[in-house]
Amino acid sequence: MAPRVTGNSGQNLALRAIGSFASHIVTASKGVSNLIVPQLCAACGIEIGPDSDELCGSCWMELSALVAVPHCNGCGDDARPYLLIDGQCTRCRFKRRPFDVFIRVGRYTGALRSLVLRFKRHFILDRLLGRLLRDALAGKLELSDIDHWVPIPSHWRRRLWRGFQPTSLLTRAAIPKGAGTAESLLTMTRYVPPFHHKMSSRDRSKAIAGAFRMARGTVVRGGTVLIIDDVSTTGATLREAARVVRAAGASRVVVAVIARSVWGA
Repeated sequence: MAPRVTGNSGQNLALRAIGSFASHIVTASKGVSNLIVPQLCAACGIEIGPDSDELCGSCWMELSALVAVPHCNGCGDDARPYLLIDGQCTRCRFKRRPFDVFIRVGRYTGALRSLVLRFKRHFILDRLLGRLLRDALAGKLELSDIDHWVPIPSHWRRRLWRGFQPTSLLTRAAIPKGAGTAESLLTMTRYVPPFHHKMSSRDRSKAIAGAFRMARGTVVRGGTVLIIDDVSTTGATLREAARVVRAAGASRVVVAVIARSVWGA
């Protein structure tokens, strides 16, 4: 005679059966959806298998190569390891900056550039890019030491036009569970037109000067602040944001981006 199943044991078996059935339904629905709309590589757009992790093998290899390039902790530029002293290039060792460390995922080219552009235009890929940024941060500092996770703010006109703020999505996706929340410590006081790609570092610095201020009621005195942006070209925006946060009393300021422009100064 088969043993009787009573009490919690019966309920557990029933729940397992329901869970198994649901799992089969989800798997089947994914298979059907891939037949109707095949899964595509998020970077190059070629068709990939249903078990692939958002990118094709070629783009993952390209992305890995971009991430592996050593960079200066002061400006984010590419640098060979033997040209770095204490993690900084020669130029940064003799140049004062309002932040302590510059962290990036990789260079703004190839597969990484494609991912960033899709993220900014279509409100997608924040989880993938957030995961990449979190890994880059974990390789440089203790994430538990970060007191404030601060996205570079957009002006309200740009937020209204886009319908979302990319840096806020990116910051939320990068924060490990239980490690904090994205904080709007900075606000943009005036609209700054998008930078032209031919603008020099000096012109960009003049354009962004005075565009940020601390939000009312925020306190950062004595804390470690991490400022996050998607792309850095000359670093003018990050420097200005870091200057405001430093003036507010932050003891340590770290800036981080998904990508650093290849020609940035």
